[in-house]
Amino acid sequence: MKICPKKPKRFNLTHSVLLKISIFWVCVGWHGGIYAQDLQVSMSSKAEPTIFIETLDAENKVTILDESGFVLQQVNYDFPSSKDPSFLVYGSPFGSIIRENIANFLWINRQGQITYSKSNSSGSEDGEAVSELATDPQFRTTVIYNPKIVFGNSIGSSAQIISSDKKSVSLHYSTSRQLRRVFVSSNGAFVALVTAQDGLDDVVKIFDRYGNSIAQWEFSQPVEGVEFSEDGRYHTLFSGGRVGVYDSHNSQRIGSSSIRGNSILTASYLPSKSTIAVLTADFLGTRVHDSGVDIDVYPTITDLELHSINVAERRISKQTIPISATEQLSPIYFTHKDNSLLVKGLAIEFTVN
Repeated sequence: MKICPKKPKRFNLTHSVLLKISIFWVCVGWHGGIYAQDLQVSMSSKAEPTIFIETLDAENKVTILDESGFVLQQVNYDFPSSKDPSFLVYGSPFGSIIRENIANFLWINRQGQITYSKSNSSGSEDGEAVSELATDPQFRTTVIYNPKIVFGNSIGSSAQIISSDKKSVSLHYSTSRQLRRVFVSSNGAFVALVTAQDGLDDVVKIFDRYGNSIAQWEFSQPVEGVEFSEDGRYHTLFSGGRVGVYDSHNSQRIGSSSIRGNSILTASYLPSKSTIAVLTADFLGTRVHDSGVDIDVYPTITDLELHSINVAERRISKQTIPISATEQLSPIYFTHKDNSLLVKGLAIEFTVN
C-alpha cells in the first residue's frame, strides 16, 4: 500500500501587499463611543513547509518526504498483519516519531534509524484512549499524553515530557480530569495542559520544557488554544469565541473579551502595544492540530478577520484580510518577531504589527 496525498494548490501572489486600514468598531462593555485603530498587515506567498508520508507495507518501509519530494528519512518498519488503527507518523526534517499499538512511540533520527521507544500505556484495566503527542514545529520539546483513562466511574488522564536525551518527566496524572488538549510553544520552551471535567471550568497548567510548574489558570469556556509571549511571561487562552490574557509574574488576568462572528483560529498578546491580536475565520473541513501529520485533504479557510483588542485603552477594532480563501497546512499559530506577529500554518503567511 502506498499513501501519498495530492499536493495542495498554492496561492500565487507575485508581490507583497501592504495594507493600512482604519476600521471602526464598537464593543459593548468597553469605553463608550467609537474609536479608530490603524492595523498593518503584510502578506506574501511563502507557505509553511509540508510533510508527506509514504507507507510501503510490502517492503516494510516508511518514508518521510518534504514538499518537493526530497526524502528526509526512510525507516524500516515491520507492519503488522492486521491494520493498526492507531498508526500515525509525525514527520519532521529534524527527525520523526511513529505512534503504534495505541500507546507506543518510536523516535527516528535523520538517518532513518529507530533510536528510542517509549510506551505511554496507563495499565488501566478499565481502558484508555489512544495516546497523543504534542510538539513544537522543530520537534525540540515533545509531550506524550493520554487524554482519557477510565477509572471505574470516573475518567482521568496523564502526560509526560520526553526530554532531548530521552528522559521522561511526569507533568500530570489525574483520576478525575481529562486532557482536552496539550500545546507546546513555537520555540519549544513552554508547555500548556488543558484539563477538563464535566460541570467545572477548564484548568490550564503551564510548565517550562524541563517540567517545572509556572502557572495555573481557570477558563470558563472550553479552551481550544494557548499561545505564549516570546519570553513566556504572558499566556493567551482562547475558546471558539472568547480570549483572555494572563501574566505569570503576578498571577493576574490582564484582559479578556468575547469575539462575535466566526470562530477564533489563534490569538496572541503583544505586550509592547498592550494589544491582543485575534484571528478569526470560517472553516471548512477538519482542523489540523498536530505538527508533521500528513493529511489527504487540507481544510479551507475563508472570511479571515483580524481583531485588535487594546486592553490598556479598552477598545477593539477589526479588519478583513483580503484573501478569498486559503488552506491550513499545519497547526495555526502566531510567532513573535521584533514586536510583530507572524501567522504560521496557512498557505499564505502574513505579519501583524
